[in-house]
Amino acid sequence: MLEIAKAAAKAAGDYLQKRFLEQLIPDEELHNDVKLPEDKESEKRIIEVLHRHFPWHSIYSEEIGLLERDAEYLWIVDPLDGTNNYFIGYPYFSVSIALQYKNELVLGVVYNPVAGQMFWAEQGGGAFLNGKRISINQRADQTKAVGTYIRGRHSVTKEQELAFTEPFVMQTKRLMRNIAPALDWCLLANGWLDYIVMQRSSIMDVAAGIIIAKEAGATITNWQGEPYRHQAFRVEELASLVASNGILHETIRGLIKE
Repeated sequence: MLEIAKAAAKAAGDYLQKRFLEQLIPDEELHNDVKLPEDKESEKRIIEVLHRHFPWHSIYSEEIGLLERDAEYLWIVDPLDGTNNYFIGYPYFSVSIALQYKNELVLGVVYNPVAGQMFWAEQGGGAFLNGKRISINQRADQTKAVGTYIRGRHSVTKEQELAFTEPFVMQTKRLMRNIAPALDWCLLANGWLDYIVMQRSSIMDVAAGIIIAKEAGATITNWQGEPYRHQAFRVEELASLVASNGILHETIRGLIKE
């Protein structure tokens, strides 16, 4: 299943890479989002690969919603993680594919075509980047920590975002807002980031990244410090999580003001 997921991600990602430098014409521009035909074409390529090999599996994808088959297997697909970045020519986006089996995340693939980075993980098997095993870092100094903030597109106002992120901006080295959440989780997994704070964001956007980060050794909890446990996927579910290298976890969690 892993190799098929990687093939699907590469087919979609290579298409997106070819289109990336073209003048893109959106189907619709919204206040916090943009709808692109490239999103739909990427999704089509992923679904074609998955259904060719696993026609009995269910798929949930951002554009078309749920294609329901066997409920035990559910592919969770974000065909263009970072659509707004892609639209404005900012080279930070990916294809994200996760597999849920019997309500557990068992596989994740995140492909960044610009950098040629293929991240993947299987439950209990570790996390990898282009075939090389990866792991979180051991940074212990909060003042040198670099993190990223992920928020739901329609669940947090700009005023709430500013109030929430202020402690992280002031008390760590840098807090970034990359707007490609699956890829952010992979940066944490490879030790490039030290922490992630996520506020009311869809699990669909980060499912593949979560299993990759977890298999790389990341500590993942809710804001109250309870270990993250994946629940049966529901599109309306919004999660508020903290992820880190573990050493900094309580320090970072202590900066949260609900």
